[in-house]
Amino acid sequence: MTIREVGFAMLRRWYVLAAGLILAVVGGYLLNDNGGLYTSRTVVSFLLPDKSSLSLNSGLDDLSVIAFAGVVARGVSDGTAPTRYSTDDAPIYGAGLREGVLVSLPNAGNQWSTSYQRAELVLQIVGPSEQWVAREQSDVLTKIDQVSAELQSAVTAPDSRIKVSPVLLTKQIFSVSPSRSAVIAAYSALLFAALIVSGWAAVVLDRAIFRRNVRTGRRGLHRAANEGSEQ
Repeated sequence: MTIREVGFAMLRRWYVLAAGLILAVVGGYLLNDNGGLYTSRTVVSFLLPDKSSLSLNSGLDDLSVIAFAGVVARGVSDGTAPTRYSTDDAPIYGAGLREGVLVSLPNAGNQWSTSYQRAELVLQIVGPSEQWVAREQSDVLTKIDQVSAELQSAVTAPDSRIKVSPVLLTKQIFSVSPSRSAVIAAYSALLFAALIVSGWAAVVLDRAIFRRNVRTGRRGLHRAANEGSEQ
């Protein structure tokens, strides 16, 4: 089938194109009407007893403290390894996640090797509302404290335990919404995809109708020929 024939088929079945474009516009509006997302990226530091993050020997670069932070991360995640992305600073909503929590020990290495350089956990949360994100943030921070205390309760005295210290400035919650240019680009891509799919459907329908008309015409000619022979 040539491009010209495809074009004529789409013109003859214009209502299929119209239906596809209308569905695309309505679907795009409904998706965009859901609004933006809310997210936070909270950093939790693990420090040696009686130390602060500004101390020279705070424990942030201590290998044993880094290992302990990794164990806590697994405990918070119920023993499962966190999902890995191409880079550790990639936001989880960039992967299409609209509601979820990710607790991880940042990896400064690459896809061939791992390198954990700081005793810090990064808590990423994305959700539909600021209240939802705040509630999850509070719950996970509480669980990090609980897991850390449980791991140390049997082996160290309370005043000798590694401290868990959330970085206050990282507890902020931000709203994430697409820019006008991103919305226009998304609508353009959606309409283009709808045009391709509905155009293909129009051509398929046109060919099916054409074949049916041919079969109907042949049966009509055959019936007319039989009636003529009987006369």
